[in-house]
Amino acid sequence: MLKDNKTNLILMENILNNDIKSKIKGLAIYQIAGGIIGIGLTIWLIAQTVTITGLVILFFILAAGLYSFSIYCGQQLLKGQIKSGLKLSIINQALQVINFAVLGYAFKFVAGLILSIGINYTNDFKITFNFSLSEFQFNINSEKELVTVGFNVVAIYLVYFIDKLQQDIENRETLFKASQNIDTNTESLTTEEKL
Repeated sequence: MLKDNKTNLILMENILNNDIKSKIKGLAIYQIAGGIIGIGLTIWLIAQTVTITGLVILFFILAAGLYSFSIYCGQQLLKGQIKSGLKLSIINQALQVINFAVLGYAFKFVAGLILSIGINYTNDFKITFNFSLSEFQFNINSEKELVTVGFNVVAIYLVYFIDKLQQDIENRETLFKASQNIDTNTESLTTEEKL
């Protein structure tokens, strides 16, 4: 396992240019910062909560878990675990794409920025816009009259951005391996010619 990690790091070092490395580092820092801000807000909310029940504790644990996952995704990228870090980052961002409140159930998770475009059907049809930092909302059986759906444009862009990064890295890896095969074949031909 350790040998595979070392081989992966060497391979990544050879195929990643400075532009890709800086994009990966920026993504990592963004996810770590969003997670840290989210955990800070969660701790602040716990301190502000008057009555803490088992369900409230469960919601805080869920929020802290999701924000910790965002931090973990960023750490994987900074540690050089690029392929697994990017896969986890897509999951992290996909969880942030849609937010909703329907029939008393609501979900909104953002670790970083939210630029949301949505629809509010509560009293009449309204198009809504929202911009803020890390947010978490999870409701069960509350505000049943509330009907909203929103899409986080930042998360949608980041899913697209990460997918493009993955494709670029895969293409570079294929080209690098092909060039290594050509070099190996050329070396063996040269050795055979000398014999």
